[in-house]
Amino acid sequence: MPFYRFMVHGRDLRHGDGVRGFFTTRHAYAPTQEQAAQKVLSRLMREFTIGVSASIWDSEAPALSIEEGRRIGIHQLRSAPNKGSTFYEP
Repeated sequence: MPFYRFMVHGRDLRHGDGVRGFFTTRHAYAPTQEQAAQKVLSRLMREFTIGVSASIWDSEAPALSIEEGRRIGIHQLRSAPNKGSTFYEP
C-alpha cells in the first residue's frame, strides 16, 4: 500500500478567516490518495477536539483543508515526524 504526505491547514472559525489557525504535515498509507487524506483529516480532527492538541487549540473543531498532498516512498517517512503543528494568531 502506498504512503502519502499532506500539508494541512486548520482554521479557527470563531475568528475571521486567516486570523487564527495552524499548519501541519502528516502522512498516512491507503490504497488511494483520497483515502489517505481522509485518514489524516480524521486523525487531526480527533487530535484537536479530544486529543493531545485540544488543550493548546482551546477552541471549537478546526476547519481542515489539504493544501498539498503527494505520494512518498517508505524511506521518506523518517524525514519528518508525524506530529507537531505551527500555529498562528494575532
